[in-house]
Parts: sequence; C-alpha cells; structure tokens
Amino acid sequence: RMLLGSSIAGYELLFFCWSLEFVARKWRPLALAILGVFWSIGLLLVFYINEKWEYWRYKVVYVGILSLIFIFVYAVVPESPYWLLAKSQDDTCSTVLKRIAALNGKSYPDVQVAIPSIKGREKVLSFFKPRYHRIGVFMCLNWLFVGMVYYHIFLSLHLFGNETVDEPISTLIKTNYIIAVGVEIPAAFLGACLLCNILGRRLTFIVNVIGFAGFAALSLLQYEIMEGWPMDRVALLMGAKLTITGAKLILALWTVELAPTTIRALFFGLCLGASATGVMIASGFAFFAVPHLYLVVVMVSCAGLCVLGSTQIKDTSLWDLSNNLSDVYKYINNTDPLYSDLPSEQATAL
Repeated sequence: RMLLGSSIAGYELLFFCWSLEFVARKWRPLALAILGVFWSIGLLLVFYINEKWEYWRYKVVYVGILSLIFIFVYAVVPESPYWLLAKSQDDTCSTVLKRIAALNGKSYPDVQVAIPSIKGREKVLSFFKPRYHRIGVFMCLNWLFVGMVYYHIFLSLHLFGNETVDEPISTLIKTNYIIAVGVEIPAAFLGACLLCNILGRRLTFIVNVIGFAGFAALSLLQYEIMEGWPMDRVALLMGAKLTITGAKLILALWTVELAPTTIRALFFGLCLGASATGVMIASGFAFFAVPHLYLVVVMVSCAGLCVLGSTQIKDTSLWDLSNNLSDVYKYINNTDPLYSDLPSEQATAL
C-alpha cells in the first residue's frame, strides 16, 4: 500500500505538467477545469467502491485494474514538445508536432523548431533565492495551506452534522462526502476557469483564498439555516470547499506556468511535498480533536499569509511556458519586453 501511495503521488505530479504542456495558454484554464471535473468523478467512484466492497484488498485490485488503461494512453500520447526542446531533441519535437497537426487536420509549417541550448544544470533551489524573489517559499506556503484545508474538510465530515435530526453517523458522513465532492464540479468552472480568464492567475487565487477565509469565519456562527443544516455545515462543506477547490486548481496551473521546463516537474513535486505536509497537519488536527475555533484561527491566519505571499509572485496570464530559468528571470524582473506585464492588445499581438 505504501508503494501504491508513492505511485499515485508520482502520477499526480506528471498529471498536471504533462497534460498542460500540450495546451495553448488561451485554453489552459478550461483544460484544467475539465481535469478537475474528472478528478471529482474519480472521488465519487471511490465512494461507490467503498459502498460496494468492504474488504480493502478488493478496492485496491479494482483501482489497480483501472490504472492499466493508462498503459494504452502512454502508447498513444507523445512526449511533451516542451520537454523535447529543453533536451535539445529538436527533430523529435518536430515529428511530434507534425503528428499532432495531422491528427487535428492541420498543416504543419515548414520551419525548424529549436531553442538556444541550455548551459549547465539548472537547480530547483534557485527559486528560493532573492534573485528569483523567493518564489519557491511563497508557492510552497500556498500549497501547504491548500493541502491542509482541502483534506481537513474530508477528515472532518463526521463533525458537520445536525443535532435536531436523528440521522445515523454513517448516513451523515455519506451525505457530507457527496456534498463536498459535488461542490468541486462548479468550483472547477467558476472558481478556476471563469475567474481565471477574467482576473488572471494570481488575483483568482487570492480571491478564492479570501473567500475561503470568509466562509471559515462564518462557520463559527451558531445558527441553523434550516432543519439539519447548521451554519458550519453550509459554510465549510459548500462555501469553503468551493473556494479551496478553486484555489487548488488555479494554484496547479500557476505553478506549471511559473516553473520553466528544465525544472517544472521538480518544482511541482516540491510543491506537492508541501501539500503533503499540509495533509499531515490536517491529520494531526483530526487526531487530537482540535477545537473548531482554534482551527478557524489557524486557517484564516494561514490564508492571510498566503494572500500576502502571493502578491510577491508574478501573474503568468500574459506569458507562455518558459524554457529555462533565464526566461523566468527576464519576466519577473521586467528585463525583456516579451516577459513584461503588457496590455492585452500587445500581448495578443506578440
């Protein structure tokens, strides 16, 4: 089971990087929203599996069989052109692009695809240095916060109940689980895709985090909206879940676009490690039964830190995926017109 967990973590890492490298900048928010919807469908399938089989080995076998499908996916989907260019495999990159164009019924221009060779080995730790505005510190903080909050909601489903309706705890958890997962689908299109196209990556993330803080504060009110629906159940399972899911999706897109191809997978993996640390913190909260008031204070405080930290990170809405650290440096320091904060008309023309 430990090996399975490690495999899933590795797949989640490549899932976002590999997928989004095939999508043009204009369509990445929508592509991310679609990925988020299928993620939610997977969570609902987990609920069905748990209902159908109680023996854990059957569940593992079922999920393992489903994963065999991806063997055929890997045989069909080519390597990322961005990665091929970064590895100076220009001819292979052209072959892949021609194949993609042919499958889409498009003509491929007779041009040579290449980028300047990258000198030396680029290190992911560079993102933690002042030269790069310590982007790594702020992004890891964001991922720790998102991981902590996202999984705390799932670990606390038995607490979001009602005291007026005689409802078995098992039924309560099932209902809360379906609500929490169901909210993720509109969150993918509203909190991530729609807002991202209007506000950009950075501001969309900040809006979602501030929204979460507001709903978390509302959950402290001792008020029953309707029978069986106290304020904490509505505010956390619906409002907070909606905003934190939007924040998680847009953070994944922001991270992929911010890191250059040379270290994208490493940086994204580091961020997922910070998210896993947040999951461990959430598990500690659940294990020690930390009072709800203290949890809200901690989470709102972390949300404030994330908002402040995010203001120090450049938005990536107006630039494409970078190839190396030099491109990132030019962008965040405004030393190259191609990597500056340009008006939308100029950005489109470029």
